[in-house]
Amino acid sequence: MGNWNYWTDRSYYHKELADRAKGLKSEMESAKQVAKVVHDEAKSCHSILDAGCGTGHFILSFEKQLKNDFKYLGIDITEQHIIDAKEIFKENPNYQFMLGDVRKLPVEDKSYEVSICCNTIPHIPNIDQAIKELIRVTKNDVFIRMLVGNEVLITKKGLSDELDANGEPASFMYVNIYDENYIKKIVGDLGEINIYDDEFDAAAIMKHYEEHKASAGNNIATRIIDGSQFKGHLMLPWKIVHIKL
Repeated sequence: MGNWNYWTDRSYYHKELADRAKGLKSEMESAKQVAKVVHDEAKSCHSILDAGCGTGHFILSFEKQLKNDFKYLGIDITEQHIIDAKEIFKENPNYQFMLGDVRKLPVEDKSYEVSICCNTIPHIPNIDQAIKELIRVTKNDVFIRMLVGNEVLITKKGLSDELDANGEPASFMYVNIYDENYIKKIVGDLGEINIYDDEFDAAAIMKHYEEHKASAGNNIATRIIDGSQFKGHLMLPWKIVHIKL
């Protein structure tokens, strides 16, 4: 299957997320949007599981949006993210972190009122496993920020020009788009699906792009073209999928 986990070896990305979690950089547009949707649409928000949590930087957005204290568990596949998150949020016992894979969450059934998985699903294989795991561990509401279009596109974005004997990139990131029918097949009768448009401040994204492209590269940092988000030549139809259980 090749090396698709591009997060682990990106030291600039580790620092980027750590600085966000510390409040040293501006709030992510996706974090603002997801926190608002969770506030507006979730049945209750006293416990939140964040799968693919990075350094726990979404916590800052939830603290702004939610009117109640909440318990939070962040799970991420990248060890450095978990190390950083534990250090950054060590003063708050309500915020916990552990190493793990969204496709096999180390959490008991129906443990959290809300689960979120943001900006992760497009970049991993076997998303059916991931979505079913999120449903398994959640009592009420699952929110997934992912790429949803009118067709399924499985795309490998090469991170170098090195190709193997079959012409496949040796190191790559998935940037996968799924259609609504595929998502419905995964969820089946386990929940009701609503899909919300992604809202964002284009100027804020372009400001981040200009700051980030030197370290991440023009083809990795997200930019805005004619009102749509792009990663290199790939248009990103971000949506928030809400599964009511």
